[in-house]
Amino acid sequence: MRGVREYYDKTAAEWAENGYKDGADLPCLDEFLSLLPPGGRVLDLCCGAGYETGRIRARGFEALGLDFSGESLKIARQRNPGIPFYQGDMLEDYAHVGAVDGVLLSAGLVHLETVDLPLAFARMAGVVRPGGYVLASIREGAGKLAQWSLREIDGEQYDRNFIAHTPEEVVRGAEGWFSYCRELPSDMAVWRQLLFRRTGAGT
Repeated sequence: MRGVREYYDKTAAEWAENGYKDGADLPCLDEFLSLLPPGGRVLDLCCGAGYETGRIRARGFEALGLDFSGESLKIARQRNPGIPFYQGDMLEDYAHVGAVDGVLLSAGLVHLETVDLPLAFARMAGVVRPGGYVLASIREGAGKLAQWSLREIDGEQYDRNFIAHTPEEVVRGAEGWFSYCRELPSDMAVWRQLLFRRTGAGT
C-alpha cells in the first residue's frame, strides 16, 4: 500500500489539470488576501501543483509555495516561473522560507491526524508574523473517511489518509499560537474555511 506522498506524485498532473481551470479559484481567496498588507508575502502551504500560488501572485502579492510532492512541485515551477517553491513537510520546520504575512492552507489538514494539529499550527507560527493570518480549509466530519482515502491507480493501492475534522478540533489545535476569527464563505457545505490570526509567542 502506497501512502499520501506517493499518491500526490502519481496524480500531480490530474490535480493540475483541474486546479488551473478558469473558475477553480478558492471562493474566499480575495476576502482572505484583503486582510493582508498590500503586496504582502503569502505562503501557499501544501501548495500542490501551484495553482492557488499563481493566483496569489496575480493579485499583486509576493507568493511562495511549499509541498512534499516532488512531482507536484515540478508542475508548479513550470507553470509559475519566478515563484519560489520549496519541498517540505508541514509538520517539519520550514522556517527557512522566511517570515510571511499570511498562510493559505487549502485542504492540507485533511491528511493530518487530530493529534498532529497543534504541531501543524506551531510550525505555521514559526513563519507567520504577529497579527498575520491563516486560512485553513477543512473537510468537516469525524476521523478517517475510507471512501476518500483508498484509491487504486494502475493496479496499485494508495491510502491518502483522508481525515475529517470538526471546526472545534481545529480551533483547539491552534490554541496558544492563533486565535480563531471567523468562517469565510465556501462553495461546498462540507468544506469549512476557518480564519485564524497570529497571537503571541505561544505557550
